[in-house]
Amino acid sequence: MGLIFGMVIYGAFGLLDYYAMPSNYNIAWIIRYAFIFPMLIVTFLLSYYKPFYRYSKAVLFLLLTSGQLGILIMVALSKPGDMANNTYYAGLILIMLWASYIYRINFYTTIYIAFSTIVLYNLTVFFKLEQSDGLPGLSEIYMLINNNFFLISAAVLVVIGAYQFERNSGKIKKANQELIREKTQLRLAKEKAEESDRLKSAFLANMSHEIRTPMNGILGFADLLKKPTLTGEEQQNYIRIIEKSGARMLNLINDIISISKIESGIMDIYLSETNINHQMQFVYDSLILDARQKKLNLSFACALSGKEAIIQTDGEKLYGILSNLVKNAIKYTDTGTIEFGYIEKADEFEFYVKDTGIGIPKERHEAVFERFIQADIGDKMARQGAGLGLTISKAHVEMLGGRIWLVSEESKGSTFFFTIPIHKKAERKPNASVVSGNKVPPLSLNISGLKVLIAEDDETSERLMSVKLKKYSREILKAATGLEAVEICRMNTDIDLVLMDIQMPGMNGYQAPREIRKFNEKVIIIAQTAFALAGDREKALKAGCDNYISKPIRHDQLLSLLQLYFANE
Repeated sequence: MGLIFGMVIYGAFGLLDYYAMPSNYNIAWIIRYAFIFPMLIVTFLLSYYKPFYRYSKAVLFLLLTSGQLGILIMVALSKPGDMANNTYYAGLILIMLWASYIYRINFYTTIYIAFSTIVLYNLTVFFKLEQSDGLPGLSEIYMLINNNFFLISAAVLVVIGAYQFERNSGKIKKANQELIREKTQLRLAKEKAEESDRLKSAFLANMSHEIRTPMNGILGFADLLKKPTLTGEEQQNYIRIIEKSGARMLNLINDIISISKIESGIMDIYLSETNINHQMQFVYDSLILDARQKKLNLSFACALSGKEAIIQTDGEKLYGILSNLVKNAIKYTDTGTIEFGYIEKADEFEFYVKDTGIGIPKERHEAVFERFIQADIGDKMARQGAGLGLTISKAHVEMLGGRIWLVSEESKGSTFFFTIPIHKKAERKPNASVVSGNKVPPLSLNISGLKVLIAEDDETSERLMSVKLKKYSREILKAATGLEAVEICRMNTDIDLVLMDIQMPGMNGYQAPREIRKFNEKVIIIAQTAFALAGDREKALKAGCDNYISKPIRHDQLLSLLQLYFANE
């Protein structure tokens, strides 16, 4: 609108050119209508063309400058001493000043247009006055001063207006940019929230399946065991299915607990002497049966031998990482081989797990390490799992100071790599023994006559432990609280073994051993807990316990502990 209005006024003033300078009307007409006016029309039309917008300011500046030059030419061609016409031309200059504001020319350009025009106008007028006969009269001087006051006042107002406009435009532009940025952030946050909600919904649906499936096996076959007509072989098969379903549910619970600790930032690192060859063997021993059931060839390779394989790291997390990766390889490999191992590099160990499985599409290489991601993958083979194993492994690798990545091609298998830094092993210090579920002790132990205290507030767990220990005990005492356990130990100084549950009402299983150690340092105290989190064992040892065992307590693990502390008595 401003451009159209300016064109109309500029054109209307052309009608006065004939009266202002009739002898030079043709030149004025050419300047105004053959040059300036067409350029204004072209600019107006081009303003609707978006790519032209970035050049519009420069074109407008050229137009205004050309308009000023045209006015100055008119002044120069006017009659000498014709101050009335000079006032008319000063009015035209005002139009230029007004146009520079309406067309939103920037602040510094407006200053240039305004004051350079005024200076040139005065120079031209003085030049014309010198051509007139005699000195200019008082009225001519007054008129010139009046014109300059008028022009300078207008120029100042235009410059101030341009400054305010540019300042406000800057604020508006900044506000718009901020608004756009916030809008973009909100959109991204909304998309992320929707994606997270979708994945969580898929995860919860998957969790329901993963929980109900083993529960169906446990409850279903437990119900079948009630039939009196079952053969011994059928009973053993049903029991194995129940055990397998229970182990599957336990793995699921451990994964959920681990991811919860990782996300809450309370997962700690516990460095200790770790023989990585032993960890490799443990992983192999615990998963070889799963591989054989699918007729897969599972093997591992160790680059170091003997004491060279002992490093400072978190053994539990290293075992967990390798175990998760090998389990995944078994799950997604139907035929062929699985190999895992490590090589030593300059300042780190590089572990690998290689399979001949279904492979992973390239676009999913990063996504597989995200939480809940398996629940979002349409798996035609319906492979069991919560989709948390790789997320947990990645978090553990990064906590140990390493990195994890994969090389995979769809239908041709995958190789997962991860690194952990090399730490020189520390001077060996005495420490409590770690019992591995893979090392099964003799089924028959020459142990009897133990006096045992079972500190357990859960009746079912207490009854189960009593049955397990009955063969090896002369007397079994029971306590349902930590305080009761301390008092029983105080009154029975001949107790051989205390099985201390960590989570008990009142005084818990960390406080009770501290109190017992104040008057009895010889009794063997073994912490038992359903928490089964990394760091629980260290806390139990620090509290005064001799060892630690996690629920559900396997019979072979319990026998290993009894053998460790009482086999030679």
